[in-house]
Amino acid sequence: HRTCRIFPSPFCFPSFCKNIAGPYDRYVLAKHSEVYPPTEELEAVQTIVSHVECALKTVSDQMDAPKDDEANTEAQSDGSQERVLRGVMRVGLVAKGLLLKGDKNVELVLLCSNKPTVTLLKQVAEKLSAQLEVEMSACISQCPGDAAIVVTSTKESVLTLIIHLTSPLVRTVQEKTRTVNDPPDVLDRQKCLTALASLRHAKWFQAKVNTLNSAVVVIRLMRDLCNRVPTWTPLSGWPLELLVEKAIGTSERSLGAGEALRRVLECVASGILMEDGPGIKDPCEKEAVDAIGYLTRQQCEDITQSAQFALRLCAFGQMHKVLGMDSKPLRSRKSLGANYRDGMAQIPPVGQLNLPAKRPFTDVDTGEEDTHLNSKQRKFLKFQKRFQKKSFTDDLTMNAVMRLNQYRPGLDYRLTSQTGPVHEPVFTMAVDLNGKTYEATGPSKRAAKLNVATKVLQDLGLPTTSESKSEPSSENEGSQDSVKAVAPTSSTSEDTGQGPILTKNGKNPVMELNEKRRSLKYELSAETGGSHEKCFVMEVEVDGQKFKGRGSNKKEAKAYAALAALEKLFPDDSGLLNNRNPSKKKVTYTDMVMYPTGEL
Repeated sequence: HRTCRIFPSPFCFPSFCKNIAGPYDRYVLAKHSEVYPPTEELEAVQTIVSHVECALKTVSDQMDAPKDDEANTEAQSDGSQERVLRGVMRVGLVAKGLLLKGDKNVELVLLCSNKPTVTLLKQVAEKLSAQLEVEMSACISQCPGDAAIVVTSTKESVLTLIIHLTSPLVRTVQEKTRTVNDPPDVLDRQKCLTALASLRHAKWFQAKVNTLNSAVVVIRLMRDLCNRVPTWTPLSGWPLELLVEKAIGTSERSLGAGEALRRVLECVASGILMEDGPGIKDPCEKEAVDAIGYLTRQQCEDITQSAQFALRLCAFGQMHKVLGMDSKPLRSRKSLGANYRDGMAQIPPVGQLNLPAKRPFTDVDTGEEDTHLNSKQRKFLKFQKRFQKKSFTDDLTMNAVMRLNQYRPGLDYRLTSQTGPVHEPVFTMAVDLNGKTYEATGPSKRAAKLNVATKVLQDLGLPTTSESKSEPSSENEGSQDSVKAVAPTSSTSEDTGQGPILTKNGKNPVMELNEKRRSLKYELSAETGGSHEKCFVMEVEVDGQKFKGRGSNKKEAKAYAALAALEKLFPDDSGLLNNRNPSKKKVTYTDMVMYPTGEL
C-alpha cells in the first residue's frame, strides 16, 4: 500500500507481530486499532503533503531563475548552496508515523540558504499560493511571528499543514555577529532553532525508535492517553518519545505491545520524572539538557501518581480502564462460532461444582486466550477440566444417585425405617421431589438410597445406569453415536490398561477394517485434558459415513474408531472381544483332582 510506506500501519511491523502473546496484548491491540487513523485520513494527509512539496520545488526553481544569467543557469542550478530554498523535509508526526485518528495538523521544514526574513516568507507564500491554485484548493496564510506559512485544505477533511522556515546559519552564527549582520526583518531566532531541533528529532526517531519492538505502537497509545487524561498532557510530544525509547530500549529482551506499555508505566511510576530522579537527557543537544525540565514539580508528582494508579489497575486485570476502553461483555462459545478467537474466555465464579448455573466444560475456552486470567482463575479452570460435569449419556459409569443429583442437586435422602434382624436388616429410604414422596428398601442404607434414586429416575423418564448400558437412546445415531458408544469401554481401558483391543474375531479393529476397506485415512479431530490425563478423538470416513473413537492415546482412539465403523457397517462380522479385563476363574476344591497318596 502506498500510504503504508510513509505512514506505517499497525500491521506493517514484522517484529511487532512476533510478540503478540502477553496477557495485555489483547486490549492493547484492540485499543490501537481504535486510535489508528483510517485509510481515508492517511490518503488525505499524503495528498496535501505531496502537493505542497511539489509546489515548493517549483517555487524554489522560480526564485532562483531570475538571479542567474541564461548561460550559467544550468551550471549553477545543481549547486544547492546557491539556491535560496535548499530543501523541504517532513518532521513531527508525519515523519515519525505517529498520526492518530483525528490528527489534523502536519508539519514541514523549509531550509533556506540565509537567515529567513519576513520578506522571504511573504514571497514564498505568494508563489506557493499561485502554484496550489492549479493543483488543489487550499487557503494559505502568513505567520511571521511563528516563522511559518500555514496551508489549510478547503475540502471535506480539513487539514492544516505548517511550513516552518529556518536555516543552519541560525544555530552556527555567534550572538555578536548576529546582532550586527542580521537583516532588519529577520524571523524569530528561537522559532527557527525549534524547527532545526524538529529535524534532528525526526532523524533520531528513525534511527532509534523504529528499530524497537512495539515502540511505535506504545507511543501511539501514550499519545492517546495524553489526549484523554489532562494529567498526562504536559508530557506529550518529544519528552514522551524519549521516555518510551528509554524504557523499552533498556530491556534485555524483546517485548510485546502489552509488556512494553506496562514497562513504560513502571518507569514513570518509579519516579524518573521526580525532582530527585534521573530525568531524561535530550540526545539531540550538544549540551546536557533535561527534556522534562519544563515540567513543574506538581505536574511531575501528578503524572507519577497517575502511573502508579494505572499499574494497580493492571495488577487487578483492569487494563481496559487504563486504555479508556469499556469492558466488553463476553459471549458463549456457541454464539461466537468461527469468530471465537476474537473473544476472551470467561471463567465462572468459584463455587459448588454441581450448581446448574455453571457453564459446562465444553463452553470454556482452553486455548491461547486464557493467558489474561489471574492465578486463581487458572487454578479453578484446571480444577474444572479435571472434574467436568457430564451429561446422562456421556458417562455410563455413574450410578442412579449421581444421575439424579445432576438433574436435581441438593435432594435430602432420609431413613424412614429399619426392620428385620440384626444380621439381616432392611432399610427404607425416602426422598421428596416435585411434591411427591418416593420410597425404596435395601439391605443397606446405600443400597436403599440407590434404589430410591433409580425409582425416581424411572418415574421421570430419565435413563438409569442399567438402561444406559443396555438401551442406547434413539438420538444416538450415525457418526455421533460412535463416540458415545465406545466411551465406556475407552474409560475402562484407561483405568486398567490391560490387554489389546480386539474384535470378536480376535483381530485388531484397524486391521480388520483395512481388510474390508482399503486406504482409509484416520484424522485427529479433538484433543482434550491435561498433560497427565489426555483424551484423543480420532475420526475415519468409511462409505461416506464418519466414525469417531475416543481413547487415552491416538492408537487406542484409532482402534475404537475402526471398531465403531465395523459395528455399524458389518454388525455380523465384528464386535468387541472382552479381553481388556480378563476375569480370573475362581478355583474351588471341587475343580481339583485328588489323587491317593500312593499314586503320586
